[in-house]
Amino acid sequence: MANLTASATRSSDQVIKSEMPLRIALLVLPAPLDLSGNTEQTSELISVLLPELHSSKLLQTSELVSIKVDDFETNLTATIDAIEQGKIVQIYTATSSLLMMHALKAAQNRVHPHAQLAAMQISSLTQSASTVLADSCMNNALSQAKRQPDSVSKRIDLPELDSTQQFNAVCELIKDLASRTHHRTPDSISAKQAASHYWFTEHHQARVMAINLTNTVENTVESTATNTTSCISFVVSQGTGFIAAKSIIDSKRLQFIVSANSEAELLDQLSKIETKLITEADPLLTLMRDNLIAYEKQNSDKAVIDKYAITLQASSVEAMLQELKAMADALPKIISEQGQYRTPAGSYFTANALGTVEQNGLAFVYPGVGTVYSDMFSQLHRYFPSLYAKLEREGDLKSMFQADAIYHLDTKVTPALPLGDLAIAGVGSSYLLTQLLVNAFNVTPRFALGYSMGEASMWASLGVWSDPHALIEKTKTDPLFTSAISGKLTAVRQAWQLGNTSPDIVWNSFVVRSDAKTIEALLPEFPRAYLAIVQGDTCVIAGCEIQCRELLARMKKRGIAANRVTAMHTAPAMEEHSNVEQFYIQPLLDSLPTDIKFISAASGEGTVSNATDGLDSQVIARSIADTFCNTLDFTALIHSAQKQGATLFVELGADRQNCTLIDKIAKQDRQCGSKSSDFPCCTVPTNAKGGDDITTLLKALGQLISHRVPLSVTPLIDGLHREIALAHLATSVKKVESELQSNLTLQGEV
Repeated sequence: MANLTASATRSSDQVIKSEMPLRIALLVLPAPLDLSGNTEQTSELISVLLPELHSSKLLQTSELVSIKVDDFETNLTATIDAIEQGKIVQIYTATSSLLMMHALKAAQNRVHPHAQLAAMQISSLTQSASTVLADSCMNNALSQAKRQPDSVSKRIDLPELDSTQQFNAVCELIKDLASRTHHRTPDSISAKQAASHYWFTEHHQARVMAINLTNTVENTVESTATNTTSCISFVVSQGTGFIAAKSIIDSKRLQFIVSANSEAELLDQLSKIETKLITEADPLLTLMRDNLIAYEKQNSDKAVIDKYAITLQASSVEAMLQELKAMADALPKIISEQGQYRTPAGSYFTANALGTVEQNGLAFVYPGVGTVYSDMFSQLHRYFPSLYAKLEREGDLKSMFQADAIYHLDTKVTPALPLGDLAIAGVGSSYLLTQLLVNAFNVTPRFALGYSMGEASMWASLGVWSDPHALIEKTKTDPLFTSAISGKLTAVRQAWQLGNTSPDIVWNSFVVRSDAKTIEALLPEFPRAYLAIVQGDTCVIAGCEIQCRELLARMKKRGIAANRVTAMHTAPAMEEHSNVEQFYIQPLLDSLPTDIKFISAASGEGTVSNATDGLDSQVIARSIADTFCNTLDFTALIHSAQKQGATLFVELGADRQNCTLIDKIAKQDRQCGSKSSDFPCCTVPTNAKGGDDITTLLKALGQLISHRVPLSVTPLIDGLHREIALAHLATSVKKVESELQSNLTLQGEV
């Protein structure tokens, strides 16, 4: 690798300006590696962390040159000159490293850059206010990039940094572009709010950063003090490449899997893991990776997988040793009683697997309106960047998540969303988690069902509707959601035969601990109160707030007010039945899933819909309308699913409200000796408000593995490959730094 230095001479009032846009591809490197490619270790690290770059063999050419940052302005000028001469340049500090080349060269070698540098302007003026110079310099940069100011997603001003700090800051900003991450300022959020989240943009709009680096230097000549302000302005747009996904498992989020056909074999494997951890026979990350590789190979090689599987999770080696002991102690009793065992850390074992190929009781459950919450899924994009990129290509991701409200700095905004916006965000969250489980981990359900409007999420998420994104704008604007069963409640006014001059309806709904029969017996006395939902040991009543409160008083019950206006699942909603049906008539995909049984709350017990039953858009729309306009009996829906074979209920959506309800239904069945208590029942949330997104997801995967659900752990293995490479890299960097420090010390002693 050659070294390149350059100098630039400018008068204090000179402005460097180029008329043509730059087309320079930028790749953030994991660290200032020796990129000559001559060492086997460097080549191996690059192959794991930047596989496209490694395959291109660009790092093994004589065109590669290196610049160590000392004077950032001068270094950048030299870099751009070298790139114009066809060179590939690594510019670096002790902690950051950036590879730069012409965009055409990157494209020809199939290298997807993290970002594209479109413009760079350097200005220096005496006696100038830094803000004035920065604005002028940025305008020149935008002109060079052929961009209008309103095309800039973010402008970042970084004053008074030295050259090393400037370069490191620019590298971090490029990482934000490449990981699509928006960082919040610490003083704008509370301790409970997310520090960052996905960087949303308008549909088909690229992320563009305008970066200003300004410095002011005081010059004293013949007792006269003058200030010289210098500015470097960049226009940088997102590239087609992404920062490598963060690993789901790491040194602070540990996981091991053991599988066997007997108690003795399980205990033996637990003991072996304990021994390896105590003796430190292998590095921790390598130990976990090899464990997962062995598990994946074992399950792919065997015609029949092992009967039992245990997943162990912990936050440290010491905690993992405690998990191992607790699991070994509990194992004999759990197997003898055919029960299950879980720990707060996430370790899980069941002796009665419900997700085997033979039994296959796996059901996806989709929650209804109102489960979304502020800052949900704020970190998922760092772990699944390709999934977010896919969703962004498919449609308007910002609208699908209602991102302006969900990630608003005021946490009161999300709960106050209108019904239509809540519905959109709910479907979006379900769609995301479904794609994650199905595409990343190859999990396929046998059954699918939804709570209330969760039925729409079900059809949108599981490969039935050809363009679910088409419903986003329609849901925001259609009178069905804006005024008929919400807002002014025109459907209710019509059902109650209220004139235009009648006062506004004061509507509310209440969750009350009661059985449905008690409420139904009293409803004739309160004609404007309705039994909306039956869900285990609680019900939801809705309607005129005064009559609902009078009904609660008659029952001598206290209800929890939802303070949300929606007439779904009440008699007045029937006024809109045909409109609901028409709203949900959506074109279907040419190829529909034939191995999933779709169960509707409106279909009645024993009625199942799938592609082989003549599934069409009219059938689906009518099913949604029937559910939408009638009392929702979620208890009956779960019982129907159980009778058809569903035993393992995985909730796909924000929070875990459906899991809580299903657990209560199962408990109630056991207490009253219902026939449904004969059916096994286990719930698996994939998300939980107030919990860490990745930890909750990892716990869910652990449960599915122990229930012997066929799935792939390849994303976990790939993540550990990267973690191990980064660990080796960190060790190498420390070694180089230590050697440099040692050499400096020796030189000082001479």
